[in-house]
Amino acid sequence: MNVPPPAVLRIRVGLVATLILTLAAAPLGAQTTLGLRGGLSTATWSGDERGLHGREGGSRSGIVSGIDLGIPLGGMLDLRLGLGLAQKGGGTDPPPSITAGRSFLAATAELDYLQLSTLLRVGTETNRGLLDLGILAGPYVAFNYSCEVLMRATHPPDGSGFRHMRIPPDVSASCSEADGTGVSSTDFGLALGAAFDVKLHDSVALALDVIYGFGFTDIDDFGTRNRHLAIQSGLVFVIG
Repeated sequence: MNVPPPAVLRIRVGLVATLILTLAAAPLGAQTTLGLRGGLSTATWSGDERGLHGREGGSRSGIVSGIDLGIPLGGMLDLRLGLGLAQKGGGTDPPPSITAGRSFLAATAELDYLQLSTLLRVGTETNRGLLDLGILAGPYVAFNYSCEVLMRATHPPDGSGFRHMRIPPDVSASCSEADGTGVSSTDFGLALGAAFDVKLHDSVALALDVIYGFGFTDIDDFGTRNRHLAIQSGLVFVIG
């Protein structure tokens, strides 16, 4: 497991403390909306090609789901406190323990996170209040709870024994062993996006969000960082 320098640790601790204090300090009476959202995502890497994302690059398709509380701050400003699941990762090299047919294998590192976010939403109502358009920005912290490398055969020659064959995960190699490097258990970053809410009733709206996450944490020893694009929809309920 890679150990971040003290300055980075202080930044991470400060961000976690900010998120916790924000959640604790938010008065229940001010929590005006409850959102239930889900959708699809695509994740990639950035960083040194010697890291997890390897020389092949590539992306991982996944899903997102979550729940959030919307707190009005006055005027056009709202604070969205979110808790959800996010699937990240991307193309990588096969683990060193795979020796036969390595050149015919495509590998994907799949990292699943429990993610907390604090997003500031700036919105404006149009069309007599039936449509609310907004932009989102704010930090997130994610905790990795699952990490594995999946492999599949890719265009091997006839007679090689690999054609049309699904290769299961190498049970002897976790993500932390895939490239001889540790994988960070946390991911900190900044999320930016756009939000569209269509009013269905006085207390219910249909929501559509497009959010892009920039990971600031080096999740391995070579500076690999997460990039994550999510398109999600759901319902937002007025609760107070």
